Amino acid sequence: MEPTEQEKRDVAEILSRIESALALDQQAARTLLHRFVCRGKCEWYRTKSKQAGFCKGGLTEEQNAAIAKAIAAVLPGFRPEHVWYVVHGVLCPGHPRAKPPDMPER
Repeated sequence: MEPTEQEKRDVAEILSRIESALALDQQAARTLLHRFVCRGKCEWYRTKSKQAGFCKGGLTEEQNAAIAKAIAAVLPGFRPEHVWYVVHGVLCPGHPRAKPPDMPER
């Protein structure tokens, strides 16, 4: 399922907040957000991340806190599986994602 325009805007806003909070460029923010959210849940992460040099985990406390704060500001009340659904759809296009049955409407 393709991400909606709202999901794309939400992820762009999360990335912008991460970039500002941690003084990162967009690509570095994307990498950290992917690590934070997917944590082995997506097929690419499980099968190809090591080859790509995409370290599983390895986030600092500061990075974890900044990413969690950005997500909470943009997607308040979303549980981890809801956040994963939104972020995965934007950062990992073309990969299947199962929509949680209790997904909040935006």
